[in-house]
Amino acid sequence: MRFLRSALVPVTMPLAVIIGIPVLLFTGSRRKAINFCTALWADMASALIGLKVDVTGEEHLRSPRPAVFILNHQSNADGFLVAKLIRRDIAYLGKQELSRQPIRGRLMQLGGLVLVDRKNPSAANRATQALIDAIRKDGRSVAIFPEGTRSHSTTLRRFKKGAFLIALRAGVPMVPIVIHNSIDAQPEGESAFRPATVRVDVLPPLDTSQWKVKTLAQHMADVRALFLEALGQSGEEA
Repeated sequence: MRFLRSALVPVTMPLAVIIGIPVLLFTGSRRKAINFCTALWADMASALIGLKVDVTGEEHLRSPRPAVFILNHQSNADGFLVAKLIRRDIAYLGKQELSRQPIRGRLMQLGGLVLVDRKNPSAANRATQALIDAIRKDGRSVAIFPEGTRSHSTTLRRFKKGAFLIALRAGVPMVPIVIHNSIDAQPEGESAFRPATVRVDVLPPLDTSQWKVKTLAQHMADVRALFLEALGQSGEEA
């Protein structure tokens, strides 16, 4: 049964969009419609695969906004978690390969996805600027996995600097979201999702107003240390 449920997950995104069309028609607001569809998709996909979330520090998800939310990345279930936790006004990065998926990729772009070619530095810089503009001009929050890719385990990997540069240049707080066990929802090597209760700690917002580029490495180390402490880990990645 879980294989069938997992196979139906891609259907939830276009279904959420169809259900959300009346919101656009009655409100005339594309933003309200996107927010509605984002939250609905996250809830439908989560219910379908049996994903539940046990959150501490939930109040930090609501204030301040906009902000840069950073999350550690263990499995594909984290995509649902981002939308389920933040729910509205989200911009986020995605792999260039998603552009090859004409329906899902396009819908995600309409919902705030900014595609990035990690092998192309200039393209990565443009993607970073697009996220900064989303914060400054649109008042949207940015969600980023600072590890850059899935760890396929509970072990925290090294952080990349993109999220920290965005927070610094946009002048907004950074909110760390620590995911403890989303790997339980999709263990390494498995394509199907499993029912799971994922424990999440939302840490208090971090003031970035005094951050400088020359001290960015120290800020990255300090924030990563918060994740390590919450996860009960120490030292370098495995």
